[in-house]
Amino acid sequence: MKRDYNGYKAYSYLEPNVDYTPYEFADWNWTGGYLIPLDSSQESRLKKLMEENIFIALHEHPTYFPKNIAETKQYNRDGREFCAYDALAESYLDCVFDNMMDGTCQITSKNGWKWTDVLHDLGMRLCDLAHQDFLIQCKTVSDIERAHREGKIAWVPSMEGAAPIENELDRIDILYGLGVRLLGVTYSESNALGNGMKEDRDGGLTKFGKEAVRRMNKVG
Repeated sequence: MKRDYNGYKAYSYLEPNVDYTPYEFADWNWTGGYLIPLDSSQESRLKKLMEENIFIALHEHPTYFPKNIAETKQYNRDGREFCAYDALAESYLDCVFDNMMDGTCQITSKNGWKWTDVLHDLGMRLCDLAHQDFLIQCKTVSDIERAHREGKIAWVPSMEGAAPIENELDRIDILYGLGVRLLGVTYSESNALGNGMKEDRDGGLTKFGKEAVRRMNKVG
């Protein structure tokens, strides 16, 4: 377990049934885990690797979902995903790229990924993050190095597709200002930037898509 985790649970500063609708969540360790037998020399090597190297997960959704899958749509509409801090604490990760609600961001729309919904999702998660000290909002590489030293995890908010920016280049700046450090260009569906994976033909980037990539490179 990560040494700096103190048992914090998502939104524990609020009251269930007063401030939000509670759900029974699926157990993150429902499989019981997978144990790979190691001898003493292998254990020592593993420990050395973990201590001397930084481990980063570039694509995760480290949040809980309702045990009753039929409640998922309402859970999505609530716009309050619960981060699985305890599950992350069991990992050797030093940094996690969290793609948040992604295509399930259906707070006000059944099709999801509306600009205001994305900001709602991000703001909700940042509020929860501010009430604990295990996950560090990662803005620079130095935050990852700090997390590794201190037994914490650097948390990077990410977006798999750029549909929510619509035709507004400045929204790239806004997302960066709020801490987003990874923004996919397209997703399954096409958007103003280019063709998605569902299309019969690969049309590449649009003119606006090329402008968006240039802006991303400028903001960092």
